[in-house]
Formats: sequence, C-alpha cells, structure tokens
Amino acid sequence: MAYKTPGGEQLFHQAYSNNLKRWNVSYEILNIPTTYGNTHVIASGEKELPPVIMLHGAGMGSTIWYANIEALSKIRRVYAVDAIGDINKSEPLRSISNPEDMGKWMAEILDHLGIEKTDIIGHSAGGYITLNIATYIQSRINKMVLLAPAASFVPLHKQFFLRLAFINAIRNKGFIRRFFCHWFIAKGNTIDNEVFDQFIYGILHYKWKVKPVIPKVIPKEKLQTIQVPTLLLMGEKEVIYNPRRALMQSKASIPHIETMMLSNTSHCLFIEDAKNVNDSIINFLF
Repeated sequence: MAYKTPGGEQLFHQAYSNNLKRWNVSYEILNIPTTYGNTHVIASGEKELPPVIMLHGAGMGSTIWYANIEALSKIRRVYAVDAIGDINKSEPLRSISNPEDMGKWMAEILDHLGIEKTDIIGHSAGGYITLNIATYIQSRINKMVLLAPAASFVPLHKQFFLRLAFINAIRNKGFIRRFFCHWFIAKGNTIDNEVFDQFIYGILHYKWKVKPVIPKVIPKEKLQTIQVPTLLLMGEKEVIYNPRRALMQSKASIPHIETMMLSNTSHCLFIEDAKNVNDSIINFLF
C-alpha cells in the first residue's frame, strides 16, 4: 500500500477526484504499463489532434492543469501524465530519479500510445523532468514548454528546503496550506484552498515506495545539446529561485529558446494568469 492508512488513502483520492471535477472538458483515464510501474494518464481532446504530454509539479498530480486543459485540448490531444515516483495515482515499481530513466519511462509511454513525436509541457519538477527527457530522446520531441522549471538552470533557494522541512515536521493541514502552499502564489492572487487539499493529504498520508525525483541544476554542456524549440515562462515574483538569473542562464544554455517573464505571478503562474499562459503556449505551439 502506498499510503500509511486506508483512511489517508481515501482522503487523498477524494481530493484528487474533487480537483478533477474542475476540468470542464471530457476526458478518459488511461493506465499505461511501463518498466517503472503503472502510469496513470488523463487524456483530453480529439484523438486526431497532434499530441502534447503535460508533466505536473511535485506533489500535485495531473489534476492541477484544470485552468489550462480547456484551451489546450482544443488544439492538441492532451495526455496529462502522473509522474512515476510522485504523489498521484501512478503505481511505481522503480524510480525515474536519473535522466536516463526519465527518458526511458517517457519513451515507453509514447510507444504505448503510438506516438512517434510530441510536444511536451512541464511545470516545476515536471519541467525538470521534461528537460532531462529532451537530453535523452529529443528526436521524439517537437516543441517544449517549461513553466518555472524546478532548479534546472539555477539552484533552489535554501528557504524552499527549509519550508519543506517544516511542513514535514509540523504535520498540520492548516499550517501546510499557509506556510507552504500559499508561499507559491504572488500577493494579490488567489487559488481556491481546496485545490491544495490533494497536496496536503499527500504530504500527510503518502508512504514513499521509490526514490522521488529531486530537481537539481543540469550541466550547461548537457543543456546545450538540446536542439528542440523551447518556450520558458516564469513569474516575476517567483520564490524558489531568482527568476531573472534563471532566465539568463536558460538563454546561455539552450540554443533555441524563447523566454517570457509574467508580471504579478509566482510559481503557480499557470493558474494565477491562466489566460496569458494559455495564449503564450498556443501561439508557440502553432
């Protein structure tokens, strides 16, 4: 069992279902067997449309794309993938904590879906995974969108790790929401508190079975091998690192990259300013 108690598992799955109700499009659930475990995928959009893979940030699962799915599923067949080894509905057997395994895992998913080449969108830890996939199987990627990728270009602030340590020590729902979840939102912006229940119940009740992905800075010489057209979006109020420094490093590292800094947004920019993010992604993919 991936949870400490049956009650904790029920709380998490109910929160996951509640967030999925925020999707105002039709969808189907796919369970894809891989060497690394059963991968849970939420698919939306017409099957005839070009594909896009979406990789969520740590602790949230694919339901977090509720503010983006309607716009994106009009132009793409969207496969929102629950990353193996994170807190979601995938069932891990092996870790994808190194770049080669990230690439092999994604290649198996694409093979199962019959996809030769795809676009990929990744947020936070999902952005870090996306970059590593691109260094391993970039021949299978058309375009890549990075939304505030965790580490990757610059180290994470020490405050991030401090806050993470505190919420694992003070295991209180209200404290986790205020001290950690709300930290990722720029002042003046709001996200429904219930959205974070999925993350909170995961932190409180999930029992890790494999080593999770821990984002770190990717060597510049490795990033320079990526020839995939890339769009990088960041919020000017980003808290996990200095966003301006990260943008500078990205431009010096990835040959074909476009960057954009969104005002009055932080780490949750794809929800905080969903229309701007959606429009930017759609314009780039076209």
